Amino acid sequence: MRIALGMLTHEANSFSPQPTELADFAGRQLARGEELLQGWQGTNTEQAGALSVLTKEPDCTVVPLIGARALSGAPIQRQVFEVLLGEMLARLEEALPVDGVLLVLHGAMMVAPGVGGDLPIDDATGEVLARVRALLGANVPIVGTLDLHANVTRRMAAKATALVGYQTAPHVDMGATGEAAARILVDTVRGRVAPTAALVRLPMILPPENADHRVGPLHEVMAQALAIEARPEVLRVGVFSVQPWLDAADVASAILVVTDGRQALAEELAGGLAEAFWARRDRFFPELVPADEALARAMARQEGTVVLCDSADSTTSGSTGDSTAILQAALAMLGRTGTPLPHPLLLNVVDPLAVATAIEAGVGNEIEVSVGGTVAPRYFAPVTFRGTVKLISDGEFRFKGPGMRGMLHHMGRAVVLTQGNIYLLVMERAVSQWDPQLYRSVGLEPADARAVQVKSPRAFRAAYEDITEEVIIVHGGAGLQAGAASPELTALPWRRLGRPIYPLDPDISWP
Repeated sequence: MRIALGMLTHEANSFSPQPTELADFAGRQLARGEELLQGWQGTNTEQAGALSVLTKEPDCTVVPLIGARALSGAPIQRQVFEVLLGEMLARLEEALPVDGVLLVLHGAMMVAPGVGGDLPIDDATGEVLARVRALLGANVPIVGTLDLHANVTRRMAAKATALVGYQTAPHVDMGATGEAAARILVDTVRGRVAPTAALVRLPMILPPENADHRVGPLHEVMAQALAIEARPEVLRVGVFSVQPWLDAADVASAILVVTDGRQALAEELAGGLAEAFWARRDRFFPELVPADEALARAMARQEGTVVLCDSADSTTSGSTGDSTAILQAALAMLGRTGTPLPHPLLLNVVDPLAVATAIEAGVGNEIEVSVGGTVAPRYFAPVTFRGTVKLISDGEFRFKGPGMRGMLHHMGRAVVLTQGNIYLLVMERAVSQWDPQLYRSVGLEPADARAVQVKSPRAFRAAYEDITEEVIIVHGGAGLQAGAASPELTALPWRRLGRPIYPLDPDISWP
C-alpha cells in the first residue's frame, strides 16, 4: 500500500493588510520530500498523528510530497499558491501509482487575485482537492484534515473521500485528528469501509471567543456530535464554526457527517445536529471590556494571574500583532500615578524597527522608541515607549502545552523592554500565542505577573489554564481599530460576504 502525504494549510483573513508570501511559509513550516517525515515524533500535529498510524500499518509505504504551513493572514498571493500546489502535484504525479492520499489542510484558505487579472480563489482548499482529484481519477481515496474553523464547501466535500475536522477548541486534538484521518484512509484502501458524507451549511458566522468544546454552546453541540460518532456505522462527525473574517460570497458554518455507506442516515444525523447548532447561535458572542477598565481590574487584584485576551489582534486569526491598545492603557496608568504599576504586566507587540533600535542600543541601556502600528498603520497607532533593554533573543521557541506541542516557532529577533513594571516583548515576526513559552523563552514567567497580554481568542486557554485566575476579553477599539480579528462582526466593512447571514442579518430564518 502506497499512501501519499502532503500538507498545504493557511487560514485567511480578508481584513488583514499583510499579504501572505512564500516567506511566511518558510518562516513557519516548509518541508519537501523526506523532510516531511522527520522530527514529527512527540509533536501534537496532524502529520504526526497520521504517521503514527501509517508507519505501523503492514506493507505501507508513505510517499512524502510537500508540507507547507503559514501563520494566519491575508489571502495567499496567487503566484505563491501556484508554486506550492504545483510542486505538490508534480511530486504526486512522479509518485504514481498510489493507493490513497492524505492531505493536511485547514479549510479556510483563500488566494488573492493574480497580477495578470486572475480572479481570487475564495475556496482554495476546494481547489487543492479538485486538482489532486483530477490527477488521481475518481477511484483513489483522498482524505483531508480540517481545522474546526474551516469553511467547508460543497466542492470540498465532493472532491474528498472524507474530511476529518478538529473536535476541540482550544485546539488540542491535532494529532488525534491526523490519526482518525489515517485510519479512515487505510480502512477505505483495504475495503473495510466505504465513506459517504452529508454536509449541512448554516448561514452564520460566529466569533471564536465563546466557542469552547468543554463548556457553553459549542460543548453542547459537540457532545451531541460525539454521541452520534459513537455509533458503529458513523465514521466521523464535524462541527465547523467557520473562520468568521472571510469576506467571500460562500461562507457558512457547517455540520459534516461521514458514515460507512449510509447516505440517508448521514443526511438525517447532519440535519438534526445542524438544528441544534443553529438554535445556540446567540450564545457565541462575548462580553468585551475596554482596555483601561480591563487593566485596572487586573491590577486591583492582590493575587493570581489575569490574561488580557487581546483577541481582536490575534495572530492566529489573521491579525498583525502590532496593536498597542493595552500598552496605551498601561502607559496612561503609569502617567496618572507617576509610580510603577503595582504589579508586573507582560505585553507583546510586533515591530521590526523597534527591535533593531533596541539591539543597536544594547542590553542595559535606556532607549526611547516608537512601537506598534508599523504592520497595520491603518488600524493601529504607534506609541512612544521609554525603557531599558533587558534582553535580546533569537526568537526561537517550542510549544510545550497541549496545542501544537513540540512545534518550533520563529518570531525573528526579539527584545524585552522594561519600564515601571511593564515588560514589553517586541518581535520582528508575528507568531502563534497559544503557549506561555512565548514569554518564557525570553525569561518572563506569566505565573509571576499580575496580567499577561495574549493575542488569541480561545486556543491559549489550554496551556494557560493552570496559571490563570481570570480571563478578560479586551475591547481594543471600534471595528478594525481593534484589529483584523475583531469579534464585533457587524462593525466590519463587508463587501462580498453572501447575504443574508447571521449576525449581520439577525432576523434570518433557517432552514
